[in-house]
Amino acid sequence: MKNQWRVIAWVALVLIIVIFAVLNNQVVPVNFGFLEISGPLILVILSSSIIGVLVGLLASTTTMWQQRKKVKELEKSVALYKTEAKKLATEEAEKVQRNYENQLADLQAKYDALTSNDRSFEDISSEEKNRVERFTKPREAEK
Repeated sequence: MKNQWRVIAWVALVLIIVIFAVLNNQVVPVNFGFLEISGPLILVILSSSIIGVLVGLLASTTTMWQQRKKVKELEKSVALYKTEAKKLATEEAEKVQRNYENQLADLQAKYDALTSNDRSFEDISSEEKNRVERFTKPREAEK
């Protein structure tokens, strides 16, 4: 629908220019500063319109190329930031995993030390029991 209105606007603009040019068919001089040409006003109007459209297209095309170049640069930056963020997240997850494994190893060592000293599991304080059970028993599936 948006493109349809653009086409209608362009057709209307061209129609106005053509009608204006046909109504003005006198011979007029055109002075370029170093050269003077006489010709029908219809040709002057149409050639001026065509030159104006070409200049507008050239300006808009240049702007579009610059914008496309900037978009590509920004997409590369986003991809770089995503890979860096993924790398940092992976490193942090590994760090947390190592910390968890170290805690587990420490508790397992304490547990082994307690059981090797012929000290029964019942003699351990309830706080230590909870810590040992938390890290040594398999976790129940959360619902």
